[in-house]
Amino acid sequence: MGGNSATKILLIGGSIGLGHVGRELQIAKELRKLDSSAEIIWCAEEPATEYLRSAGESVRWSIDESMIGTGFVDKYSSDDYSLSLPNMFLRWSKTFPERVALYQKIVNEEGVDTIVGDESMDLMLALVKHPEYKRFKFVYLTDFFGAYQIRMKLMEILAVRIFNRDWSRFMQNPDLYDRFIFIGEREDIKNRSMGLFLPNRKDLANKYVDFIGQILPFRPEDYMDKEAMKRMLGYDSRPLIICTGGGSSACKPLLDLCARTYPVLRKDMSDVQMRIVTGPRIPPETISSGNGLSVVGFVPRLYEHFAAADLVITSAGGASTLELTALQRPFLYFPLKYHFEQNFEVVPRCERYSAGVKMVFSETTTESLTKAIIENIGIKVNYPNVPLDGGRKTAEIIRHVTGIR
Repeated sequence: MGGNSATKILLIGGSIGLGHVGRELQIAKELRKLDSSAEIIWCAEEPATEYLRSAGESVRWSIDESMIGTGFVDKYSSDDYSLSLPNMFLRWSKTFPERVALYQKIVNEEGVDTIVGDESMDLMLALVKHPEYKRFKFVYLTDFFGAYQIRMKLMEILAVRIFNRDWSRFMQNPDLYDRFIFIGEREDIKNRSMGLFLPNRKDLANKYVDFIGQILPFRPEDYMDKEAMKRMLGYDSRPLIICTGGGSSACKPLLDLCARTYPVLRKDMSDVQMRIVTGPRIPPETISSGNGLSVVGFVPRLYEHFAAADLVITSAGGASTLELTALQRPFLYFPLKYHFEQNFEVVPRCERYSAGVKMVFSETTTESLTKAIIENIGIKVNYPNVPLDGGRKTAEIIRHVTGIR
């Protein structure tokens, strides 16, 4: 347990969408089990801020809308269901100095001992250039490992090169961090170079990374009774499809496609029910509804609705595909075009677990989506078990770093 004075931990929330906040809450829960006196100071941004507050957390520090990662995703995603992360990152990184200045202010005013940053790339890159900023212990969390080149555009080539160079420099200088945690397994790291004259990803990871498996904010075994979940959430017994695009507006074209598909699908499955969950960044009224189609906005604990579903249609978000794999639910997933994390990290993980059916948005019509739904709705799946004790392992690593007993 803690000593005479409480350990103060600044937990910087993941910056894009809602996939990070569930694992951050689980880490906080596990930390409090280890030391109930440890003080967790949250710094987050929308949409995670509201999620944390709805879960009973106090969020004293928030990042202005003009600097949030999700806002840049919204702005630089395209109507053709594409998002170039290097292109988005070039714009977003201009806000990093102001974000880092906020973290420094929190450290000074709150007396922070340790920073735990969930994909805090702003702080990582700042420390590479300004190692004198490190006046705290730093635990870095990530579920992807470096950037990948997809489009051969000069500015994006330069962005990937610079990012991977600084990522490598950060990892190879342990004075800049105390632990580097990868949320995933060794098999998730590609055996390929970070770039010309840069180290091999797998070699770099094996030398410097703690692999902790996956983190979920729930126990999958508590949600395996699909019919019971339907009753609890107010659904009837008809086949249920849940469609979701995540915490940004980048996947609105996918939700529009689902809405257009529903009346076509009902010609073959007259009793099917579909609920489209737009999330916190897409107004529900912008999705065409009717003919019994349900369209709702942000839904807390969306995994409960996944557990009730006979089929889920989603993007290739890391959190949603992981939750569906753990819940043993059939799903169709659509990676965003040019999104290197979804295409080079999430898709291989799903393929390794034989989980879900990968779809290509540009090749999918209402008719072909109807066919895929009919072929997969309600099928029994048997995905391998996912290692899910990452929250406990992460908390134990943080305890070691902070010196909590």
